[in-house]
Amino acid sequence: MMLAKRWCTTIAGFFLLMVLSGCSFISDPKSLMQTPQLSSDKASLISVIKSELKGGEIISPRDVRNSSSIRTPDLNNDGVKEAVVFYQTPDEAVRIHGMILEREKDTWALKARFDGEGQELETFDVLDLTGDGNLEIIAGFSNGGDGLQKGLTVYSYHEGAVEKMMALPYDYFMVDDLNQDGQPDITVVSLKRQQFATVTAYQYADGSFQQLSQLELNDPVSDYYNAVSGNITPKLKGIILDASVGTHSAFSTIIVMKDGQFVNLLPSQDMTLKGYPIMSGDVNNDGVLEVGMLEKPKGWEYISFDEIPWLFTYYQWDEKDGLKSVMQQYMDMAGRFYFNFPKEWRGNVTIDTKSDKNEHLWFVKTDTNEVVAEIRFFTLSEWEKNKADWQFLAQDTDRVIGFLSHTDLKVNKGETEIKR
Repeated sequence: MMLAKRWCTTIAGFFLLMVLSGCSFISDPKSLMQTPQLSSDKASLISVIKSELKGGEIISPRDVRNSSSIRTPDLNNDGVKEAVVFYQTPDEAVRIHGMILEREKDTWALKARFDGEGQELETFDVLDLTGDGNLEIIAGFSNGGDGLQKGLTVYSYHEGAVEKMMALPYDYFMVDDLNQDGQPDITVVSLKRQQFATVTAYQYADGSFQQLSQLELNDPVSDYYNAVSGNITPKLKGIILDASVGTHSAFSTIIVMKDGQFVNLLPSQDMTLKGYPIMSGDVNNDGVLEVGMLEKPKGWEYISFDEIPWLFTYYQWDEKDGLKSVMQQYMDMAGRFYFNFPKEWRGNVTIDTKSDKNEHLWFVKTDTNEVVAEIRFFTLSEWEKNKADWQFLAQDTDRVIGFLSHTDLKVNKGETEIKR
């Protein structure tokens, strides 16, 4: 697969993979108020919220993957929608607050206020964490700034009152069902930089959140730039943590839950150590998570790191054989495109050493050196002269990136072929 303007290695990448059910979203009250087609219901809600702010200002989560500021779920499963919104009062001792309103006939009425924590709202979701059909409010707070530990708080709403169910520090958290018992669990990653990390799973039982399993990771890391949960194998669920070490290096840790307990499948960071951060995730959309690794193309063994057109190889965990390669791609480090190799290319195609990753790339067979495809950067005038023979791949600031196949490989022609 080839895509313009995407870079899987950027650290601002993935979402926490939490599924929202039964909710609708209002992204930005200001933009909604400027929309002529704004429904009377939404206009009424925003009007009531503004009247209850008391000098405060509506805030959105910093998490760009889920940044809507107003959520309208049915929190208590009674068939009546509530609205949940956070707002800030910068001049007060408690800076962040939450507000719950309920639909009443043709308007909305304030039902509860509650306090948040810290200076910033990091993330905000509504999910059923107890398994009773009611939705809890899950909010992450911080004191601002990257690299600082955050605070996770879970709130319940019942009969007009908000109760704080759990509060604990976190660097990442994920909501999933890792022990596959049909009830959600929360996995919290807490990092003490350059020392150790603790991974703890909690599940609601007997009126409170109780610890399911805890695992300590003793690798000294500077940060986790990505954390994702899901299927590690078709049968086992778990999490993958992508960690930064040193200036540019990274490694990944795969943790599964077996018989209700966490198991670290990769106790040595050497097994996934890479010279550049790569995001783990379900890269090939088969429902199983992959770990990415850098791979030098054959023939580039003695060429400097920055000049190498690196291949990205993605691995899944096989319970019998360990890490198993399932996909390979060429990734443009500037984020302009990527190129998933067809299956028959893996191990059989490399990049010619005469290639320049910012000018012209030749993909060749390892045994015969036969060229099977090219990627070339054209000036705008060059592209006009050559576009009849080349397929458009991506547009840079002042250049066009083209693709030329020497086989039947085409853009947008079949699932194993290149796609934009």
